[in-house]
Amino acid sequence: MKRQLKQLSIGLIAILLIGILGACSNNSGSSNSDTIRIGLAAPISGTQAQYGTAFKNGAELAAAQINEAGGIDGKQVEIVIEDDKGDSNEAVNVANKFVSDKSILGVVGHFNSSATLATAPVYNKNKIVQISPSSSAPAVTNAGEYTYRVITTDAFQADYLATWSQELGYKKVALIYEQSDFGIGLLDVYKQSAPGNNIEVTATEAYNPGEKDFSTVLTKIKTTEPDAIFIGGFYNEAALIAQQAQKLGMDVEFIGVDSLYSEALLELGQQSVEDFKIIGFFYPGGSNEKATEFAEQYQTKYNSKPDTYAAYSYVATSLIIDAIKENGTDREGIKTFLDQVKDYEGATGVLSFDENGDVITVPTKLKVANGEFVNFE
Repeated sequence: MKRQLKQLSIGLIAILLIGILGACSNNSGSSNSDTIRIGLAAPISGTQAQYGTAFKNGAELAAAQINEAGGIDGKQVEIVIEDDKGDSNEAVNVANKFVSDKSILGVVGHFNSSATLATAPVYNKNKIVQISPSSSAPAVTNAGEYTYRVITTDAFQADYLATWSQELGYKKVALIYEQSDFGIGLLDVYKQSAPGNNIEVTATEAYNPGEKDFSTVLTKIKTTEPDAIFIGGFYNEAALIAQQAQKLGMDVEFIGVDSLYSEALLELGQQSVEDFKIIGFFYPGGSNEKATEFAEQYQTKYNSKPDTYAAYSYVATSLIIDAIKENGTDREGIKTFLDQVKDYEGATGVLSFDENGDVITVPTKLKVANGEFVNFE
């Protein structure tokens, strides 16, 4: 009987040790499964769902390409998708879910800056890289050492556009911006840069995401007689603003950031968005062969043209995939790779990261001509 109890005790100890060792292994932030898993956090549902779809498609295309080539060391790449609904609170829930699953090696996301800022402490505390394809608020610069982004900051874009506004001969500019960290960041920097470029800001008007009626805002702006309207928002609202400005008989030009660069702007705005001037980092058909290749591959897979967010998501996912190829299935190895990235050639241009995880790259000046985006110069 004593011998049986002794054997039972030894067996129990062995089981406990196996459990402890397994837990330690599971907390290492590395993957030993047959698949390599990358998290994708995006607004799959809700008012921003179209951007979530672009995220999903771009990420899954990057995974499909590496899988068709045999994967990484024989393992297939899996994109694990979680819907943050474009909501900061839900985004934190998603982040906690990702960091607690040690098979998730890195995260692509989130979409809006508010969600990225809310989740950054979670990712940084747990030492897992997040690469945002689209969060451009200046505050993301200081979000933490595990937070990266492949889109330039609002500060960079707004300052760049203020300089371009001067080059275009604009003396008076009105600002219409989304009421969010993203829109407010653009507003603040453009206003700061305007005086140095001899530009008078004649009006600043905010709107909520998803808003449809801009007649009151535009009527106020019309009385200030601006040369141009700077739109600090997204293409859906921009198309409506342009249409309604035309109906009000406003003789004004439009200029905006890369978030306006989408086929949806052309489809929704039609003739009213003709001569829109924007900056873009993803421009297929130009000198960047990677952009053209991506656009063709996306068209083949999804039977539609990719927008800028699909391209950003594709690049962010490709960076994590390349990091795993280089440094193995280890969370810290991904960060090491990103910290050493220099002159990485991707669909959104040649990029590097600075010490804050902010991307360093150069935009292309674009305009709408005959219903298409063309190189301004």
